[in-house]
Amino acid sequence: MQKNLILAVVLSSLVYIGWYSYIEKKLPQKAPAAQQAQSASPQAAPQPAASPAGDEQLIKEAQALLQEARDQNADAGKPGFTVPGRAEKVLVSVKAGKADLIFYAPKGSLSSALYQGPVAPVELIPRAGSGFFDTNFAALFALKSKTANTAVFSASLPNGITLTKEFTISPDNGLNSIRITATNASGRAQVLAPWELTIGPGLDTVKSEMKENKDLLKAVYTYQESGKKHPTFKEIKDDPAQNDWVWTGLDNRYFLAALAGGNFQGTRPFRRLEKVGENAKTPVLVVPVPAAELRPGEKRAWETQFYLGPKDYALLKKLGLGLDRSVDFGFFAPLAKLANSALVYFHNLTGNYGVSIIILSVIIQIMLTPLSYKSFKAMAVMKKIQPEMQSIQKRYKDDPKRMNQEVMELYKRHGTNPLGGCLPMLLQIPVFFALFNALRGSWDLHGAPFIFWIKDLSAKDPFYVMPIVMGGIMFLQQHLSPQTSDPAQAAMMKWMPVIFTFMFLTFPSGLVLYWLVNSTWGFAQTMYLQKKMA
Repeated sequence: MQKNLILAVVLSSLVYIGWYSYIEKKLPQKAPAAQQAQSASPQAAPQPAASPAGDEQLIKEAQALLQEARDQNADAGKPGFTVPGRAEKVLVSVKAGKADLIFYAPKGSLSSALYQGPVAPVELIPRAGSGFFDTNFAALFALKSKTANTAVFSASLPNGITLTKEFTISPDNGLNSIRITATNASGRAQVLAPWELTIGPGLDTVKSEMKENKDLLKAVYTYQESGKKHPTFKEIKDDPAQNDWVWTGLDNRYFLAALAGGNFQGTRPFRRLEKVGENAKTPVLVVPVPAAELRPGEKRAWETQFYLGPKDYALLKKLGLGLDRSVDFGFFAPLAKLANSALVYFHNLTGNYGVSIIILSVIIQIMLTPLSYKSFKAMAVMKKIQPEMQSIQKRYKDDPKRMNQEVMELYKRHGTNPLGGCLPMLLQIPVFFALFNALRGSWDLHGAPFIFWIKDLSAKDPFYVMPIVMGGIMFLQQHLSPQTSDPAQAAMMKWMPVIFTFMFLTFPSGLVLYWLVNSTWGFAQTMYLQKKMA
């Protein structure tokens, strides 16, 4: 980890982190085109049907009942929980692996998804009343039947069309399914008005990420491009999706709520913004369905799979449908995926992700040692020839062409060039950013302990010990390395340890551990190379 690398990385990091953490958030957002086009295109954005009881009243009722259930029964949310009175008929509980799901019967939607995370339980659904997988039919649903892994709700529209919503839940956090059926029970043809299937508003996350969640939460979809093996991942912002989707949903850093496959793909999902409590407007993922005419006795069904849970890369890869594309590995994705696989492999051997990070860091540094040696050697030579270079610059200051010729001749005599100390180290920047993204968004590191006070490698060091130690080692290394004659660069190098220390104070401790190991290795390497060069 030489000075040129540190200089290059810190400048790149400030741009990279500054852009994604501040500038991009402040860019003005246009009103979604899907909202602007509501009156012009019913299919793109159908008008929500008015609920007979009023949505706000249903929201308040669901929240009250949910709180009542949890207050009266410590096992609320688990199979078979009951609450005296109406709650036991209005709230329907289903177990889904590590998640406790509660459906709200009047809306036929999922009002609570309490995921048992490694640190603490996480409630993924911000607003109980509308919940997830809501439909805006002008009718109230009632529980029709329930088994250990299914919940079926039914409703009737004024024109004689009967509706059913059937949820089938995977017992092991896999893919679940929704089937919505409309049956014309009247004696003449009827029209089922345009309707929507929605996810949101919002998708909550672990406590440590709640502050950032409003900026990380987004509506997304994937589509299959011709000639490409994997689906293309794209955020839905100002317009409806421009392609037929493979899956679509909401995601944040650690969780994903997605609809995948089935016979909804002919529609184009869009994002709508709604306010939840006092928070800023949050996205709702909307899948619009056009009006359908049903003959007497005709039945029409829409079905799709859905996933609601953590962005565990290995699990999503196993589930297929390109759900693993939701895990953001950044610009250097192939390297980041390789790093992630290596971490999982070393964890299987050691049982500790902190030890896995140390092993991976050491292996990377061993592989990069030839580059470090070449860079250090080039920097030492450049320092040695500084007096001659300054003499040439002074002698030919009025003849730039001759000055450049003499400088190049000087480089040639000593077998070096001005980029010799920089270019080899710049090759490490992709490695740094790949590991930055692999560690920053890794669900495997969430709640993973290391040693002593480091109980969660995805959270910051609570006592800031590792960032401060890292800064101290960088400071010592900076003083041991060959010093540059450029005053501006020298000043930058002087403040580099301070800048990095403050940058890393709030970084995940797993990332700080990686950089601490690299700094320690670089310090030892610098001492060795100095002795060797002498």
